[in-house]
Order: sequence, then C-alpha cells, then structure tokens
Amino acid sequence: MYVSNLFKHWTYRIFAPGLLIREKYEAFRKLLEYDKKSHELIAEMEEIYYDQLKVDFAAIAHKLKELSSSVAIVVESLREICPTCYPKLDDHFREIDMAMVQVLTSGSYDYTPPFTLGLDELGANSQLLAGGKTLNLAAARKRLGLPVPKGFVITTNSYNYFIAANNLRERIDEKLARLDINSASSLEKTSGDLVKLIRWANVPKEIEKSITAALEQIGGEQGGRLRVSVRSSAVGEDSVASFAGQYDSVLNVEPNRIVDSYKEVIASKYSPRALNYRINYGLSDHETPMAVLVLEMIDAGVSGVVYTIDPEDAGDGTLAIHSIWGLGKLLVDGSVTPSIIKVKRAPPHQLERDKEIVQPVKAVPMEKGGIQVVSGMDDLPANLALDDKSALTLAEWAIKLEDYHGTPQDIEWCMDNQGKLFILQSRPLHFEDTDQQRIDCSNIEVDSRVLLSGGNSACGGIAAGQVYRVEGSSDLESLPEGAIVVAKVPSPDFVKVVGKMSAVITDVGSTAGHFASVAREFGIPTLVNTGVATKSFTSGQEVTVYADAKVVYEGEVAQLLESACAARSLLANSPFMVSMEKILSYISPLNLVDPLAESFVPEACESLHDILRFAHEKSIQQMFSLGEKRSRRATGAKRLISGIPIIIYLLDLGGGLVEEARTKKEIELNHVTNVPLRALWKGLSNPGIYWDPNVQHYDWKEFARISGTDSLARPDSKFLGSYAIISQDYLNFNIHFGFHFVVLDTLCGQELDANYILLRFAGGGGDLYSKFLRLQFLEGILSQHGFKVEKKGDMIDAQLSRNDRQTLEAKLEVLEQLLGCTRVLDMSLKDGSQVEELVEKFMNGIYDLSPLQRR
Repeated sequence: MYVSNLFKHWTYRIFAPGLLIREKYEAFRKLLEYDKKSHELIAEMEEIYYDQLKVDFAAIAHKLKELSSSVAIVVESLREICPTCYPKLDDHFREIDMAMVQVLTSGSYDYTPPFTLGLDELGANSQLLAGGKTLNLAAARKRLGLPVPKGFVITTNSYNYFIAANNLRERIDEKLARLDINSASSLEKTSGDLVKLIRWANVPKEIEKSITAALEQIGGEQGGRLRVSVRSSAVGEDSVASFAGQYDSVLNVEPNRIVDSYKEVIASKYSPRALNYRINYGLSDHETPMAVLVLEMIDAGVSGVVYTIDPEDAGDGTLAIHSIWGLGKLLVDGSVTPSIIKVKRAPPHQLERDKEIVQPVKAVPMEKGGIQVVSGMDDLPANLALDDKSALTLAEWAIKLEDYHGTPQDIEWCMDNQGKLFILQSRPLHFEDTDQQRIDCSNIEVDSRVLLSGGNSACGGIAAGQVYRVEGSSDLESLPEGAIVVAKVPSPDFVKVVGKMSAVITDVGSTAGHFASVAREFGIPTLVNTGVATKSFTSGQEVTVYADAKVVYEGEVAQLLESACAARSLLANSPFMVSMEKILSYISPLNLVDPLAESFVPEACESLHDILRFAHEKSIQQMFSLGEKRSRRATGAKRLISGIPIIIYLLDLGGGLVEEARTKKEIELNHVTNVPLRALWKGLSNPGIYWDPNVQHYDWKEFARISGTDSLARPDSKFLGSYAIISQDYLNFNIHFGFHFVVLDTLCGQELDANYILLRFAGGGGDLYSKFLRLQFLEGILSQHGFKVEKKGDMIDAQLSRNDRQTLEAKLEVLEQLLGCTRVLDMSLKDGSQVEELVEKFMNGIYDLSPLQRR
C-alpha cells in the first residue's frame, strides 16, 4: 500500500499536478470528517465510563471497532496527503489498536471436550470450566465430606461449542450492542430475540452423547425412575456476584427432557432480569459462559436456607436456619413464609425458634416430571418442619463451609422423606446491594442566584472558585490555582494547566472536542456551548458550577459542595470498569500537547487521541504549504480580474466558482462562491486601504533572491502571481504583495470543530528592526482578535481554531484589512512607541497607517 501510494504520488506530481492537489484536498476533507467521528466515539466511550452509564460490553466492542476503523481512515488520509512524511505513524497506530484488541479478547473460547464432568472429577481450579455453583458443591462433597446429591456438570466448553456450532456469537453481540437497559421495551425486545435464538438452536450430537453417558453414571441404580434438577452454574455466579434468582432452574426432569431443559437454562442467561443484573454488575456476556449443573432430584420433605451470619443482626453471634415443608422453590421465590431457627455459633449452640407459622401450601415433584403446588397443609406448622437435631447438624455443616471458604455463606439444603439431609448450594453471603446508582442531587434546594443556565455538559461534577477570563493562550501563563476558566472556546492548550483549573465554561464547543476528552479524564466539570459565558462573567467573580445540571450559581454554594455529588463514585472494582479503564488508557490520554515541540512525532503517540491530534495538526500543516509547493505548476488556473492591482490565479477544486466560470480563463469576483475568499476580498477592498493602480504589488528583488536567478519575467506571469486553491469553504492562498509574502490556509464551513485559520507572514523591504516593529504591530492586532501567535525571526505564524463560520468570516475580513494596510509599514516604522499608537488606530477602524502607502 505504501509503495503504491508513493508511485501514484510522484506520477501525479510530474504529469498531473492539478489532479494531485484535488486528491490531497479530498483526502484532507475525509481526514477532517473521520477525525470528527473519532472524537465523537471517544466522547461516547468516556461518557459511559465517567458517568457510569449501564451498557453491555458488546456495545463497547462495537464502538471500539467503529473507532479503530475511523482512526485508520484518518491515518490513511494523512498518508494520501503526504505519502513520504510520516511512515512510522501506521506502526504506532497498529500497536495501540492491537493492545485494545487484547483487552477485548483477553479470554479464549474452548470448544473441545470434556463436555461433561462428574462432581468428583472437578479440581480446585475448575471454575472456568464448571462455574462457581458446581465448584462450591464439589468442594463440599469431596473436601468436607458433606452429603451432596449425585451429579455432573455440562461444562462451559459445551456452551461455547453450542454457541459456535449455531453461529450465534455475532448475532448475540449485535443485539446486545443495541440494548438499552433503561428502556423496558428495549430490554424485553432484546431478551425475546436472544431467547428465541437459543431455543431454536440445536445441541451438537457430541454434547448429547456426553450428557447421556453422564446420566447413566448417576442413574444406574434407579433404572427408569431417575429424575434430575437442571440448574445454572455460570462463570461468575455464586462468587462475588451471586446472580441469586437471575437464572432459571428446571426441576424434576425426566432423562428424555434433559437436552431441552439444558437449552432453557442457557436461554435464561438472556432473560430481562439476568441481562439487567449482569450489566448493572459490570460483567460482560463473554465473561459469564454458562455451565449447567445436573443433580439427582431429591424428593424433599423439608427444604431451606442457612445464613451463617444473621443478616438482620450481624453482631448477635447467631446463624439463621430458614425452613419450609416440601421443595425449596416457594421459599426462594417468596411465596411462603419460612420458619426461622437461630443457633448460637459458639458451643453449646443454643437454639431459638420464632413464633409458630402455618404454611398453607407446598411444592412437590410430579410423577411424570415437573413440580406442582399442593394445599392441605393446615395441620403442619412450619416451625416444626425441622427438628432440633437436624438444625444443629445443619449449623455444624454451615460453619464448616464458612471456615473453608473464609467468608459468610448462604447455603441451600433439603431433607428427603427418610430424614436424610443434603447440601444443594453454598455461596458467599452479601449484606448490601453491590449495584451502585449515581446520586441525584437535583432535589437540593439552592437559594443562590442563577448566573447561567444551559449549554452542554462535557464533564459532570461540582466546583467553586473565582472566574478567570482567558482571551488567548498567553493568559494561561498567569492562571491562578483553582480558577473557573471562562473562554470563548475550549482550547486544547488548556491541557497545559489542567491541574490548576477547577471548572471550565465556554461560549462554544463540543462534548467531542479535544479538551472535553481531557476534562472527562481529569474529572473537571465543564460546560460548553453556553453561547453567553464570556458575556455573563467577569474575572474575580466567585461562582459555583454544577455541570450535571448545566447551571452556574453566584457565590459559593456550600450545600452543593458538601453533597455526595461533589465527589464522583466510580464502580472501580467492577470488571466492566476495570476493562474500560484499560481500554481508555489506549484511547483518551493526550500526550502530544505542543505541535511545535520536538516531541511532537509519531514515536511519541501512546493513544488514539495522540494519533488523531498528530494527524489533524500535520494535515493542516501540509495543506498550509500546498499552494506554495504545488500550485504554480497546476493547470486550469483562472486569473481573477479585480480593482486591486494584485495578480491572482484561482484553482477550483469544486464548488468554489459558479458553473458559467468553468470555461473562462479570466473571471471576476462575482464568479467566486468560495466563502473565505469573498470575506478576504471584503477586507482588501475596504475604502480605508489605499491601492495605487499603477503599481504591481510584488517584490522582484526578494523573488530574485529566493529563486536564485537573474532572468527576467513579465509582471503578469503566472509563475510570479499569487495563487488561491479553493472549494466552496476551503482556501489555500499564497499571496505576494508589497515587500512581503503571506500564506493563508483556512476552512470556513458549518462544522465548528473543523474550522480554522492558519496565517504565515514573512519578508519586507525595511531594515531588520523595522520589520521587527511591524511584527510587533501584527502580533498586537492578531492577539486581540483571539489568534495564537508565534514569531520566528522576520516571520510570524498565527492560528485560530474551532470557531463558527460567521466568526471566521469576520476574522478573515480583519486579516485582509491588516495585510492590506501593512504592505510597506516596515519602511515607515522607526520607533517602538509607534506600535501601540498604530494598534489603537487599527482597532478603531483607521487603516491608512503609513504615508508610504500613498507615495
């Protein structure tokens, strides 16, 4: 690809330079388009992380794929603009991209046997194969010798094989990526679609054979009387996240129904409640593959739960045993009230029963499979379901399980009709909900006056401090600690003082801009696009910014600053947040701050943000030099005839001229539709600027010095004229007039974040000191108009970025007024005291600044 682009570049450069310019321009526009899209995607991902929005990780994978493709187009577009300039940028982009992919695919999928394993075959490190529920039960049976029903697990390898064999992974991820769990309709629709996919899929024959063989192992003694329970045992279940009641269990299953029951348990992975729980907890679908536990069904006379610490009174030194008649389903789903026996944990383990409770119904297995609820329990008080001896035995087992796992336990048990006790499940006991919700402080009453309301919240939060107005980059040097920065635009330069600012408020801007990304990274409350920030505040004014509510209050609002909203609570330990943090470390940080620094090179790019910043800056620099390097050899340029004595040739890339001008060699201003050029011409033709119609404004002496030739050329030669490369909203203008040279490159369109003006001013006919004074004059005017200015010798560079079209048109008009009135100013400036006076005159609309202009 690189060699192909290089060959194409040099072929066009030699044989079709006009076509080369057009292709560079198209690549530049494409780069700007995908730069904008990339920043929007970054903003969306940062919003998900910093605002703790609840989405499935499939949505993150989808956005990352989009972002990677978008940044790749930006890099490719820069290569099309300049094939030989930045060959190492591709390598650094690929390195960053691969690192992100590794985070997404940190786990691997195993589709190979074993498809089933007996409980006694499981090792201590089998959680990824068997899930937490199965592993805990196997440990109770093998390591503690507690009675557990016979059983086996259908492994996560079977699940992976089932999903892969039916080509479900991509379809599942696609639907999860579009899921909005805050919308009931979206949740129901997505769940319904996913459940159908599972139910309609076929279980591979190899898995069916393995299940049949495992059934024969546990049911050999029972013949055709074997019944089993089919229960979920997903990875992540019964661990730090309990998933209690989120997945389905199918009870009293006949052997010929086990495959269908297996699919029902897998389908329950995508039920609305399971989806909601998993996403709220911060686990991805890939992190929770479903193993399925198959246990011999116990015809339970009594069932229940043991909590090794009483959740209602964790400090009273007791454990609590809950029991009901029949199967435990009615207890766990809340249909009946259990009897509770409290047992002292310390010997001699005193028992305390609560009041007598009558249980009206119980669940029992049916002869042909399934369960039913029966009544007629009036003569069976629930508090007599479990005798004292059995209660003490359960207490002893429960403490053993707690000691083994090292944490309080929530244990399911049952007693068959012959009085034999079994352990059915053991998992960590949770005391509080781990699903943290964002705190809403909108109900806090604030008496302070509202100074501003509206705009877009680029980063939420609350901060208070003194307003500091920033008009240009130089103001940042004196930024006080804890300042509330108020500016017209959220400049990327703000990152230089990110540690000093408490909040940022701007007139314009986007939540997808460079600084918005940095603000979210550092947690700086930021309001952009308010429209009136610079008109609403004065430096030194004390304010409180509540960015979430898009409000700025007068003074320091104590009740907001002391609220929980002033400190963001991230789900720092959530697997989702941990993964997002890793991913964003390859996306968000901005290390390339200063485009003029020696470190502003591809090798310094450590994030996609760096790649985008580098490509954006370098593409503008390449377009800035485009006219000077190429335009004089471009064919198809048309001469602009006007009342100003400057030789100007226009090369239209499309949309810069009216249709009828296509066949003309010479055109007039009314043929020009290019927005920036018309704005410039308005400035050049200002009545206050004097143009001598008998003078060609070109420095022949300077041209001879630069070109190194004494040959003569006609004054109206194309080679000596000024050139403009135009489209409807883009202009690259290489201007030769007076005794100086100007290169101006601008995009003046509808996309605020893409708009910019770059200006370079050099040369002059005066001595070195006079040229220096003229640069001081230019710097004074440009700085007051918001340009970022840098001087080098007798050259000055100025830049203005991210302004709306109307603002840029006004600035372009000012630029040409400025350039028009300074053509020979360096030849009349002799004293530094003149500069301040001339700056004031210009700002007051007086443009005839030098008597030499009329001589």
